[in-house]
Amino acid sequence: MHPRLVALFALAAAACASEPPPSQPVFASVARTAPLQFQYPIIDGRSWLSADTLRGRPTVLGFLTTYDLASQAQARFLNGIARRVAGRVQIAAVMLERAENRPLLIAFRDGLDLAYPVAMADADVIGGAGPFGDVHVVPSTVVLDAEARLVWRKRGIAQEEEIEKVLRDL
Repeated sequence: MHPRLVALFALAAAACASEPPPSQPVFASVARTAPLQFQYPIIDGRSWLSADTLRGRPTVLGFLTTYDLASQAQARFLNGIARRVAGRVQIAAVMLERAENRPLLIAFRDGLDLAYPVAMADADVIGGAGPFGDVHVVPSTVVLDAEARLVWRKRGIAQEEEIEKVLRDL
């Protein structure tokens, strides 16, 4: 293959990467915000993921997509945490995908055997706005305290140990 063509493919692959550019901080321990307000439909079509349904216990939310390998890894890490802390901490995924991708979201959930709710984000969150700030870099993970206040955020893969340390420090 021609060297210029190889370089072009390498640049294209780098441009499609889901990790944030090096100039963006990937970790932010944030000052507790005011309680957040949000509501996203669970992909089962029968219930909602909202600030009201999550209040009372700390919550870990993963902002993911179906087409990203890092999102799949993050979903599995969250699954490990969910199985260890069932009943004490809530885990959920918020998928940055449009409603017409619901069949893909169901396949993602079922294929990874996720033990936590999977919801669909709204247009604001998909666009990088909304109550969680800029979480459209996938994967992104946030931790909310028992009052639904944002206390921690990370862009890029968050290891289970990192998340569990944040939860212990709450």
